[in-house]
Amino acid sequence: MENFAEEKYDTEKSSSDAHTHFAGRVTAGTQLPICVSKNGVNHVIEKNETRKEILSIGLACSECFSGPRLAGILKRGFEYEKQVMMDLIAGKPAAPLSIHTSGGVPQPLSDFISTLEAHLPWNDRESLDWCVSLQLEGASAVWAGIDMLLQLQILRGNRHREMVAVGAKSYHGPPSTSFGSSSPLFTKHAQIMYPVPVAGEEIDEEVLLLQFERFLDKHGDQIGVLLIEPQWGSSQVGLPWPKNLAKQYVEMAKERGILVLADEIMCGLGRHG
Repeated sequence: MENFAEEKYDTEKSSSDAHTHFAGRVTAGTQLPICVSKNGVNHVIEKNETRKEILSIGLACSECFSGPRLAGILKRGFEYEKQVMMDLIAGKPAAPLSIHTSGGVPQPLSDFISTLEAHLPWNDRESLDWCVSLQLEGASAVWAGIDMLLQLQILRGNRHREMVAVGAKSYHGPPSTSFGSSSPLFTKHAQIMYPVPVAGEEIDEEVLLLQFERFLDKHGDQIGVLLIEPQWGSSQVGLPWPKNLAKQYVEMAKERGILVLADEIMCGLGRHG
């Protein structure tokens, strides 16, 4: 037990060749920079045994929430995990770090949901029918959200609404297996793309609203879910929607009986929101 407590991971050792057999975002074997440490948007990266500090802005991992405030949020989870680790080392029965729902749920789940409720965006949440679906990563969360809303459309007698509308510059996970504008390997028959503002181009809200209205006129009866990113990530270099334009898109979709799913990964806790 004493040796375990003294063991620390050496963050100062050079690790620039540690991931040569990793395939992520680029071809396997491509050397990616190592993120050695981070404090909000300030990242220290290492490549070719050279370290430098960069500002991580507009990346999928951009953060603005760090330091003691982040530590305060993570502390209870850290203490829980530490107790589990001590029990495992001692050979005792330990609380689950994770468990499939077929076997139940971990005890901290109720505390998590109670804490989350205070941050829900609706003023009248006590009168609303809401639930939490927890997924391990973003693409699965989007799939789960779409699945729930399409099932709701079926319950409402709208089985014909099988299509999902996605933004023309959207990214919701690995392109071949997730919803989004890119499709390098397969045709995504269950989705259709709607017009959105484009980073680097002048935004004419009147033109976009007219284009979106024509899109709804043509496809509205087929669409069950409109998938929208209130703020884009790296696919559009962190471009935010013009506030009123996003609101009008949502209202126009709802008027046609389309349910709206917001992928807010870039707006979530510890990020741009």
